[in-house]
Amino acid sequence: MAYGLIQFTEAGRRVAALVRTEHGQPTGADGVMDRLAAFIEETSPTLIRQGSPGALYMAELFTAREVQAGRAIRVVGGQGELGIGRDEVAALQGPGYLYDFIVGPEGDRSPPMVHVTPVHDLPRVE
Repeated sequence: MAYGLIQFTEAGRRVAALVRTEHGQPTGADGVMDRLAAFIEETSPTLIRQGSPGALYMAELFTAREVQAGRAIRVVGGQGELGIGRDEVAALQGPGYLYDFIVGPEGDRSPPMVHVTPVHDLPRVE
């Protein structure tokens, strides 16, 4: 089963990371890219009108949507029921995908963007 690591980036800096421990593939009934695209479609009109609330707030909104839908979403480095440690993320098995959800700084009026990369295509840092 695929997992999906979703990092929320603002002005080139990662401010939050979530992981879907199952159903992390980009497309399909529960595909992450499909969910992120729907989230962007829903929030873009407000972002263009009012400006970006920032990546952390967007991560919180997306997490709430995923929890409400009953999807397995966890907050990397978080505490409690939704928290998951970095070591647990590193131990996830199966195919993985990295989703980079990019928003402008607070007040920016451009819509968010998402880039996806299969984890096996990422360069290894040693």
